[in-house]
Amino acid sequence: MPSYLEIALGSLIAGTLDTVAGFGGVLLLLPILVLAADSRDAVLLSAIIPLGWNIVRIVMVRPWLRVREALLFAAGIIPGAAIGAWLFEGFDPELLRSAIGIVLVIFGSYYVLRLYVEVPQLRMSRAWFPLVGVLSGIVAAVLGGGHGPLQSAALSAAALSPREVAATNGAIGGITALARLGAYAASGSLHSALWLPGMIGAVSGAIGAIIGIRIARRGKDSTLELVIGAALVLAGIRMLM
Repeated sequence: MPSYLEIALGSLIAGTLDTVAGFGGVLLLLPILVLAADSRDAVLLSAIIPLGWNIVRIVMVRPWLRVREALLFAAGIIPGAAIGAWLFEGFDPELLRSAIGIVLVIFGSYYVLRLYVEVPQLRMSRAWFPLVGVLSGIVAAVLGGGHGPLQSAALSAAALSPREVAATNGAIGGITALARLGAYAASGSLHSALWLPGMIGAVSGAIGAIIGIRIARRGKDSTLELVIGAALVLAGIRMLM
């Protein structure tokens, strides 16, 4: 297992990022966990730790939380996480590491490109949220990350404001984490060695969320997002080598 200090620092930074950008915390945390531990435990820990920063977001930005939209996502996330946990059981560790690396490169590139290229704005009916939830639940349970951008993109496509997207994605992230934990427990993937580092990460992530909320109130920092995007790409390339 990775050292508690690595988990604490990584979770603090990830919780800050996720709160400022609205998503991406797990993507930043995953390479730290994968490089310090094995791929399977990294994915399992990525279901425990985000509970810390998502709970803080739900409490502190609740005026912008759209409950109906979160529940529509939950309708798909719960069965999606169950499917993903079943697929996760048979996933080869080396293939899992490569898949996580590809996800990091894709979304890290997106982080950088969206600062310089105008991304076309999609339009989506809320009726599609359960289907997107199924997909994001599967992706989250198998790979540990990559679901946040999918969820945020769908919320934005349904014309929610940036603050509503960030707040609602916090609730959806919490639902995803809980659904994953339940599905992993049912499949027998969880083990006792995960809980202490997971709780340490969750507490650190919660502190990071408090910091992130204060930063977000001053506006987004594009330089921070550029550095984060480049870091994700480099981490993904390293995992693929």
